[in-house]
Amino acid sequence: MSKVEVKPAADEQTAPEVNFKAPLLTEKEEAVTVVEGDGPDIKDGDTIDIQSGLYKTIDGQLTNENFTGATTQMPVDATLKEQMPELYETLLTSQVGDWIAYAAIDGVQQPDGSIAEPAEGARAERLIVIKIADSVGASKPLTQDEVKKLKDDGKLPTVKTGKGDPIITIPKDTEAPEGLVVDVLEEGTGPEATETASANVHYHGVRWEDGKKFDGNFGDDKGFDMKMSGGVIEGWLEGLKGLKEGSKVLLTIPSNMAYGDDASSGRPTGPLVFYVELDKVTESK
Repeated sequence: MSKVEVKPAADEQTAPEVNFKAPLLTEKEEAVTVVEGDGPDIKDGDTIDIQSGLYKTIDGQLTNENFTGATTQMPVDATLKEQMPELYETLLTSQVGDWIAYAAIDGVQQPDGSIAEPAEGARAERLIVIKIADSVGASKPLTQDEVKKLKDDGKLPTVKTGKGDPIITIPKDTEAPEGLVVDVLEEGTGPEATETASANVHYHGVRWEDGKKFDGNFGDDKGFDMKMSGGVIEGWLEGLKGLKEGSKVLLTIPSNMAYGDDASSGRPTGPLVFYVELDKVTESK
């Protein structure tokens, strides 16, 4: 990985020169800074704007890139730490303007669609070269007093529940709050959702922009199993942390704690609103 060389172009309309001796053989995931920037430090919870290129380690062939296109957003959060721990740790020592080379070892797709851990001795098949173009700090949860004022002023979503899907109403002509809003509608009495716990939930999600549903599982008796340590968006991890089993809550989540603002990802963009029922909380052993 130390032999990966990146020479940034003189302008934003030209891709960088990326050189390494192929095949690039590595039996572990690695992430190294190959060009140092001079911008602000990257911190946990930030959302970074990146440009990147994907190269085959076997022959060095470039298979996909957005070096000259619009940036994409990547939250530096618990989910990234769980899925790409080497990249996460390197980002925490990085700055805006850095270029990072990341050798990724892919897991094996299973018949049910899940991804198994890479086989022992598997080698990285792809090298991702990433430029950190910008960074936005994490949004902070609003205080209870701030939430109460917004609610009293009619500036927060409301929800009606009953048969079928919950109905979430977004206040008209109102900008979404800049921070995470945790509006506890009903407080539970069971175990607390700590960072080491697992939870089973029912949820319903809509976009702030138009109030349209994009996801939900009401009507599914099994519910959705999640870990409070990661695997879901940061707004969920922060918003559900500390709540007790049986709680019902409306989460208004800014885009940098959700899926960002990049529509090309295929995921819902902008601020999101979730109604969540915390059905069961289990402390990990």
